[in-house]
Amino acid sequence: MTLEALRALLFGVAIAAPIGPIALLLIHVGLNHRLSEALSAALGVALADLTYAVLALTTGSGLFALLHAHDRAIRFTSSGVLLLLGLWLAARALRCQATATDPSLEPKRRAPGLIQLYVLTLANPLTILLFVAFSGQMTVGSGVTAVLYGSLWLFLGSLAVQASYASFGAALRRWVVTPAAVCRINAMSGVVIAGFGVWGIASAIGG
Repeated sequence: MTLEALRALLFGVAIAAPIGPIALLLIHVGLNHRLSEALSAALGVALADLTYAVLALTTGSGLFALLHAHDRAIRFTSSGVLLLLGLWLAARALRCQATATDPSLEPKRRAPGLIQLYVLTLANPLTILLFVAFSGQMTVGSGVTAVLYGSLWLFLGSLAVQASYASFGAALRRWVVTPAAVCRINAMSGVVIAGFGVWGIASAIGG
């Protein structure tokens, strides 16, 4: 592994490591669905990071300067999506807790998959801000091969972290065995995700 590849790998880890709404969603999917579905969602998140990596390495900081110029509109819109998603998850969890039904008797809902998490990550204001902040430091040399090589290592770093979040959610399911406890965790994660949305909207309005 070259020094540039190591830098790209660590950058992928740094992008993925902060506990934000996407990480909470991956844990939520792992807790409520099969590990394979959670890992598919994790792949969607990492592919979104790969998309931004390719754009950053091919366009330099120009694209992210353009995104930064429309920062308030992007943050307001994407944070609104997070707010609605968090409220929906929390409301669904509270209904589950109120009925106190056995999850095995509940109709299985389809897990948010690769495409949904890919789109949500692309629109996530935290992801955009991180790439805006670091895009100027992402240099792997010129040429298509160098760009793809650097982007691949960033993708692998991101994927390792995202998969760990998904796996943690699946492991949590083994520890939390009562339906009511699962509902409470789902409700809390929904509230926190909604909180990220409120924070994003407030910062967009104020800044």
